[in-house]
Amino acid sequence: MNERLFKDDLTDTWFKLGIVFGILTIPAIVLFYVLGDYLIDGGMKCAVYSIIHLYCPGCGGTRSFYHMIHGHLLKSILMNPFVPYTYADYLVFMINTILVKTTKKLGFQGFPVTVTILVGIGILLGQWVLRNILLLAFHITCL
Repeated sequence: MNERLFKDDLTDTWFKLGIVFGILTIPAIVLFYVLGDYLIDGGMKCAVYSIIHLYCPGCGGTRSFYHMIHGHLLKSILMNPFVPYTYADYLVFMINTILVKTTKKLGFQGFPVTVTILVGIGILLGQWVLRNILLLAFHITCL
């Protein structure tokens, strides 16, 4: 009989998706090192903000990613906290899963994958609502 390594049935699926995500992120990191200044200094505009003058949940994501890969974590969090949260969660999850799969002793078999994803969605939606409240009620632009 096959022994279950993880308490969450979706852990293996998330791990496989994490490998694909990690591979796809490598070109993005290279792109932001080469063209990052152009991309955050006006090369790209949010279509939602341009049309309806409200922030979308992803507004600031490009700048957040740029600042994160350049080591400016506070700026990254201020631009869009979902981006650094996602990468931190990703790294912890992948390292933990590799430890559990390879050693079966190290790591945490009960890693709450689904909970951390829901927390991320909460961060994404929370910052979106907060920024639009600041914009509409107080005319404060955050980005």
